[in-house]
Amino acid sequence: MSSQEQPQSGGTASEDGPSAGLLGTVVPDFIRKNFALKFSIVLVVMALSVGAVGIFATQEIQNYTQTQVTDEYEGLAAQESDIIQRWVERNELSAQFISSSNVWTSDDTAELETELQNQRAGLSADVEHIHVLERSPAGTTIIASTALSAGTSVQDAGRAWTDETTFSRAGEVQMSSVYQSQDGPVVGFMSQVDASQNRFIVIEYSTDRIAGSLQGADRADGGFTQVVNASNVVMIDELSGSETGSGQATLTTYGNSEQVLQPIQAAESLRGSTQSAGVIRSMAGNSNVISEQYTVGFAPIEGTDWIVLVHAPYSAVFGFVENVRLYGFIGTGLMVLVIGGVGAALGYNTATSIDRLTRKTEEMRQGNLDVDIATSRIDNIGELYNGFAEMRDALQQQIAEAESARKEAEVSRAEAMEMNNYLQEKAEEFSDVMEAAAGGNLTKRMETDGENESMDRIASEFNGMINELEKTVGQLNSFAGEVAESGDVVLTSSESVREASEQVAESIQKVSDDAYDQKERLRDLSEDLDELVTSLEQLQASNPDVDIQDSLDQFRTVATTLQDAADTSQEMMAESETVAGAAEEQAAELNEVSSRAEQLKRYAQPLGDILGRFETEAEHEFVFSGGPSQGLAENDDNN
Repeated sequence: MSSQEQPQSGGTASEDGPSAGLLGTVVPDFIRKNFALKFSIVLVVMALSVGAVGIFATQEIQNYTQTQVTDEYEGLAAQESDIIQRWVERNELSAQFISSSNVWTSDDTAELETELQNQRAGLSADVEHIHVLERSPAGTTIIASTALSAGTSVQDAGRAWTDETTFSRAGEVQMSSVYQSQDGPVVGFMSQVDASQNRFIVIEYSTDRIAGSLQGADRADGGFTQVVNASNVVMIDELSGSETGSGQATLTTYGNSEQVLQPIQAAESLRGSTQSAGVIRSMAGNSNVISEQYTVGFAPIEGTDWIVLVHAPYSAVFGFVENVRLYGFIGTGLMVLVIGGVGAALGYNTATSIDRLTRKTEEMRQGNLDVDIATSRIDNIGELYNGFAEMRDALQQQIAEAESARKEAEVSRAEAMEMNNYLQEKAEEFSDVMEAAAGGNLTKRMETDGENESMDRIASEFNGMINELEKTVGQLNSFAGEVAESGDVVLTSSESVREASEQVAESIQKVSDDAYDQKERLRDLSEDLDELVTSLEQLQASNPDVDIQDSLDQFRTVATTLQDAADTSQEMMAESETVAGAAEEQAAELNEVSSRAEQLKRYAQPLGDILGRFETEAEHEFVFSGGPSQGLAENDDNN
């Protein structure tokens, strides 16, 4: 990979995100480099995904619909079983109720037959006949009947089942299997008369009516319901269409093959369980049942050995389910084909446009910026074409601008070379002037020629700086000389003043000593005078006749005057001490001034030596504003 391609590859990875980086490590390069192949793979994956989702959804819908139909058919079998069970229970209750009457113990045949007719009229329409039987050691005979002659044996009347029926308790009802009577198939319900252990009531119900209430044919085309007993004999056969009566399969064998008997065996296994019905979805066709594949729902009838079997062709029951599956697969296939067709067309068109754009960009990469990049597409690919076209135009403009900039750069380079030479020359000139200034020659200046504003500004600012420096050096020379001179003056003056201050301090000290002596003499005199006044006062007190009051007053006045003089001497002594202290302090300060004047003089001499190394056009006078000379003169005047 070239160095130009590396940033592009890195940028793409960062824009595509971590998933693209992961795919880049898994997908081979020959696939990643071919858009058409990548698009085809994505298209195949999408088609397979849609197909898988479609098949899964179709299978789920099929399973759901099949479950719904199965539950519905299972419910139908349970419903049919419930109808027959309630029919049996109703008939048992009728037989039990009628047998409880005491009228059946009568030996009057005419009376019994009349009562039988009356009872029949009050029962349901599906009652065919009612018989009163009596059992004896010779056999069971008919005592009265709505159809048979009295005295006929049950064997001869075709009711042999009644001779074999036994009872364990009073009021018990026994039901027979379906048998053929002179009026069609019937079911007999036999109940013992309460007042006699040998007489029985038998009520025969036609199966035509109950067969007509079955709904197997109404639930599916070609469907029917049958009731089979434990011996695999059809007890009740539902008629189809508008026919009445019982079906032709009544009292025929349901079947004897293992497969056909599966629903009967399954129904028997449900007896006593919580599940009331079941369904076998697919049974192979059988000539005794349905010649084609069929579905059968089964449910046992509690209290009997009967089993309800609801039949229907598999196509009629699960045809919708199969259609759902078929149409689901067809729809899925069509979606896959549409995705494949549209995707292939779109992919081919897109891949073609991208390949064409790739060839155009390759020509641009090789330097042909006059390549025609145009398309009629207005989608993202069209935007990509427009972007490359704009990039081509921008490159052409940038190349033109770069060429123009190159020419301008060459001109600028020549001008820069010329300017560089000029700057080097000026720099050498400026360097000479600065070296002279560094060596102490402050008389040289940088020349301005108006060629370069910056260099002229540097020269002007340097010349101004040197002028100020020259002026400052001249002033410092004057300052150094004047400092040295002023130091001598200050030193001499401070010595004179210090000596004067010392003399003043000595004189004041003498005055202070004299004042102290005078104060002591005045104090002694005042004390003597006080003693004299005291003595005079005692004398006057002891000699009232002696008048010395005026003398006492004069003495007191003199004593007061002496005291005032002593106080004045005390004040003068204090002031003398203060003046003496000030003189001593001034003398100390003058000593400090003399010391500093000595130091200033020592420092001024080296400064003068250093400044003497600088060469200047003229000396500049340095004027003190209230400087040392002026200050010393003022001090001398004040002194």
